[in-house]
Amino acid sequence: MKFKQEGNTIFAVIDKGEDLFASLYEIQKKVGFTGAQVSGIGALKNTEIGFYHCDEKNYDRSVIEAEKELLSLSGNFTFNEGKPFFHLHTVLGNEDYSTCGGHLFSAVVAVTCEVFLQTNSMSIERRPNEEIGLSLCEL
Repeated sequence: MKFKQEGNTIFAVIDKGEDLFASLYEIQKKVGFTGAQVSGIGALKNTEIGFYHCDEKNYDRSVIEAEKELLSLSGNFTFNEGKPFFHLHTVLGNEDYSTCGGHLFSAVVAVTCEVFLQTNSMSIERRPNEEIGLSLCEL
């Protein structure tokens, strides 16, 4: 993984075989930003995505082992009960040009992953919300 920073913008290239989340947390630790908007493209494998059922307060999770095009990676960086937290969603492209997507739990870079982080000085905390069953941003 390599990254370059200019002002509040970071551009990262995450290499084949690297863990996407571990790379992002490494960047955050090195740079020390407290808030960020995340976007990216590339290719992933061993990807775990999920769909949240609010009424049941749980995720349906699916692990997709095959290589998929990363058509869209979007999300943010906040703190979840004081701990650094990347909240990411994804849309993945299949060989037949269909797509799938959802909340991103984990992924390994299959070819390359190019990520922009637009950092800021906001320090937004997430706290558990009993009604929803998730930790939500407090403003």
